Amino acid sequence: MRKSRYVWLLGISLFCLMTIVVLKTPQAVISTLADPQYGDSSRETIQQFWKFMDLRQTDLARELLSLPKDSMDEKEFKTWESLVNKDPLLSLQKVEFMNSDANDSQGVVVRVSWTSTVEKVQQFVFSMNLVKTEKGWKIQGIKRINDLSYIGGEDHGRSV
Repeated sequence: MRKSRYVWLLGISLFCLMTIVVLKTPQAVISTLADPQYGDSSRETIQQFWKFMDLRQTDLARELLSLPKDSMDEKEFKTWESLVNKDPLLSLQKVEFMNSDANDSQGVVVRVSWTSTVEKVQQFVFSMNLVKTEKGWKIQGIKRINDLSYIGGEDHGRSV
C-alpha cells in the first residue's frame, strides 16, 4: 500500500511537469528557469520589479529595465532607488493595475501604495511602457503621473 502511494505521487508530479512543458514554449520555460525574474507577461514583470524595489534589491530591479541613459525615466528610477534605500521602514503595500488589459499590454498604468510606520499610506501612479524581448518583458519607460491625469483614478483632486 505504501509503495503504491509513492508511485501515484511520482506519476502526478511527472504529469504536472509535462503539462507545464507542453503548455509553455520551450524557450519560455528555459528562460524562466535560468532567469526567474523575467516574466511571461507585462503584469508579472511589473509586479516583480516592485517586489525587488520593496526588498531593496535594486540591482535585480535594474535588470528588468531597459531605459535610455540620462533620461527622465532613469532619473525616476534613481529617485525611487535612493528613497527605498534611505528609508528602511518604507514597505510596499499594494500594486494595483489601472488598465483592464494589463496582461499583455505594452503600456500599463499602475498605482503603487507604500506604507511606513512614521507616515500614512502613500500612493503613486505610474505609466510604465514595456517591450517584449527574447528573455521576457522589460520595462522601457517609467513615468510618475498624478491621479488627475488618469481618467480611471478614484482619488480625484488629491495631490500625489
